[in-house]
Amino acid sequence: MDQTEKQILRALMAKPRTFWQLIREQDGYLARYVEVIGDMVSRGLIHNRDDHLYLTEQGQRIAREQGLTPLEQVTCPTCEGKTVTLEGKFTRVRDEFGEIARQRPPAIAEFDQGYVDITSTIARVAVMYQRGDLENQNIFLIGDDDLTSIAIALTGMAKRITVLEVDERLVDFIGGVARERGWNNLTVHKYDVRHALPAELQGRFDTFLIDPVETLPGITLFLSRCAQSLKGKGSAGYFGLTHLEASRDKWYAIQKLLLDMNFVITDIIHNFQEYELEREGFVAKNYPLVKRAFKQLPVPDVNWYTSNFIRLEAVAKPRIPDMEIPAGRAFYFDDEAYATLPE
Repeated sequence: MDQTEKQILRALMAKPRTFWQLIREQDGYLARYVEVIGDMVSRGLIHNRDDHLYLTEQGQRIAREQGLTPLEQVTCPTCEGKTVTLEGKFTRVRDEFGEIARQRPPAIAEFDQGYVDITSTIARVAVMYQRGDLENQNIFLIGDDDLTSIAIALTGMAKRITVLEVDERLVDFIGGVARERGWNNLTVHKYDVRHALPAELQGRFDTFLIDPVETLPGITLFLSRCAQSLKGKGSAGYFGLTHLEASRDKWYAIQKLLLDMNFVITDIIHNFQEYELEREGFVAKNYPLVKRAFKQLPVPDVNWYTSNFIRLEAVAKPRIPDMEIPAGRAFYFDDEAYATLPE
């Protein structure tokens, strides 16, 4: 019995859960999660009633034989596991940011967009502040559909904020907010990460932040562009990485890549970021998660898609790996991309 099945069993020992709720109680990638749920249904360990999954008597017996007990919630109720609380200046930043974020363009699948919630965005900035990577720092972002650059600017702490963004709607939106607020230290430029990083942006920044695609060619490209932007030893980087569309084998490859690039991982905060994905639209589209589930799925009842927040630090000048530029949907989509549209 693997970890995914054990986590499902102990969660359902505590109480019935929907397919979507259960995703948040296990660490398997979505392809594995779908496989395990289907197998447990076929083996008679769980059954579905009223869009909730229940343990059968056989499932309860198997769980007890494995020495499992009902899952208890032990996550800190104050910070919700993020390790920071949004107090003091960050309360003001969250309130102001919420007003701005409500006006942003809607997420579109063309660029694999999906916004994290407001609390997750501000908590990112709070972690950067806590770790000393915000005050008087030159900060570099590739892709900013979450508008983290605006949240950073609202703190008034960063020396310089530079955003490279492929979506012209967001370029216009972020640039417009910067002009309205008189933020001369926030600039945004239209840029496709598959193009070379402009020379004037190389070796100029203290900290980078990205929420990259999770194919190996895609994340390698994002990390490489960011590494080129950094000043060198002691520079820091932040990025999100799920366990939902990145198996442990993929995590191994990414961690090996980071070590080869002269980065060490200093922090991993589990399930730090919560995404506000479409709900009715999600189950109506051609996502592999929906197509390959054990039954027709109901509309999600929770924000089920989460990712971990990772901090890196350069121990020497970052090395840039050899890489291929992926074409078309290969940049966004692989066999583990169950919440990414294949076409």
